[in-house]
Amino acid sequence: MTEDWFVEAIERVAHAGRQACLAIETAVGELRKGSEARSAGRPIVDVVDELIGAGGRETRLSAADAFREYERAIAAMRSAVVRALVDEAGSSLTEVAKRMKISRQAAARLYEPTGRSDEGPG
Repeated sequence: MTEDWFVEAIERVAHAGRQACLAIETAVGELRKGSEARSAGRPIVDVVDELIGAGGRETRLSAADAFREYERAIAAMRSAVVRALVDEAGSSLTEVAKRMKISRQAAARLYEPTGRSDEGPG
């Protein structure tokens, strides 16, 4: 049995959120090592070189990418919710905007088809 699209969307958001948390925690952990090294009296040049050598740029970019994926998952879910409220529940875009506490224009943008068949109703 296929899960409900809303449940699947929430699971995608939750998974992306967990991945973002892990990536950010990894980045913060590396920065803490640099902080500890600096507090121990290591020269800034050595600390920076060590952070870079440990993959600092890649770690930072990985965290940024994971956070963007989390934001994409939320945006996809919000669009699907707006479409469902209009198409399935019969709400107007004005009603949806009030319910979701967003502008009518934002609701209209979210309602626009995404061209992806893996999200939302229909």
